Amino acid sequence: MRRSLKTFLPLLCFLLTGCGNFFYFSKLGWHQSFITFQSVPVQEVIGDETLEDEGKRKIHIIQEVKRYGEERLGLRRTGSYTKYFEVKRPVLHIITATEKDRLHLHHWNFPIIGRATYKSFFTLKGVLKEKESLEKKGYDTYLQQAAAYSTLGWLKDPIFSTMLKWDEPTLANIILHEMAHATVYFKGETDFNEQVATFIGNQGAVHFLTEKYGPGSKEVALAIDYQGDDLLFSKWIDQAYKRLSGLYEQPVSREEKVRGREEIFQSIQESFVEIRDQFKTDCYKDFGGKRLNNAVLMAYRRYFHRLDRFEALYERFGKDLKRVVEFFKEIKSSGDERALTSFKE
Repeated sequence: MRRSLKTFLPLLCFLLTGCGNFFYFSKLGWHQSFITFQSVPVQEVIGDETLEDEGKRKIHIIQEVKRYGEERLGLRRTGSYTKYFEVKRPVLHIITATEKDRLHLHHWNFPIIGRATYKSFFTLKGVLKEKESLEKKGYDTYLQQAAAYSTLGWLKDPIFSTMLKWDEPTLANIILHEMAHATVYFKGETDFNEQVATFIGNQGAVHFLTEKYGPGSKEVALAIDYQGDDLLFSKWIDQAYKRLSGLYEQPVSREEKVRGREEIFQSIQESFVEIRDQFKTDCYKDFGGKRLNNAVLMAYRRYFHRLDRFEALYERFGKDLKRVVEFFKEIKSSGDERALTSFKE
């Protein structure tokens, strides 16, 4: 089963105390502590006769992907994926919010990671309460669910049982996506961090599977199709953004913009239907039925904005993904904001 935005790894803002968010962080901390202390070593899980062989095989693949990322791509070594946690529902709920009359993401400030353009909750009740509060303030909102998340290497992220349901290209992609976050994270640049991780996850999965199964394998073919679909969707979402921006930049009242956007949303959906048959996988099969608002589009764009930039960089480095990783590690270590800004543009 192919990943969708429901399975992308968000960052968990945990144990970052601040007076205004004490209650929020204390709840995150409690749930994270429960997961940490209830997780069991993967060796125990592999020796458990109640776990199907396919699940055990996926655990071994996760270990292989992790070693590949560390040894071949230069991604950060962490203690993640050495433990296993059984879960029967979405691990995390994420909310995105935007203003109704412009494509401006609402953000939350956290001491370590800086500005974040989504907020995470372990409970559905908590995220629905946040949704209600934001909508009362006049924001568009969009809820997503995640089957796993990243703590940027601060904690040992476990293998969640939900991850074992993914196909191999998705599994390799998501593990490398998380490892990219733990390796290169630019404070306050939520969306760009997700785009970097999306590219590394996509391309890294192709590299890993090519080495494991060979370039002509069905696993590699599927990973390439997933990557191609993401690139196609990236172009579409940026065009949709441009069309809406044209409306919101007009010198008319907020009320006129909010009324006028409905016609554009409908047109945008129609344009998606026109390209739907070009997708080679089913990863975007449900998008055509979504009721659009600014938050929906910006939540998707967070991961896919201008993925072609990363493809061009990859080509420039001779299709050497490790050099791409080193490029961003060097920008991060140097603190060169001009280099970061230049690439983002």
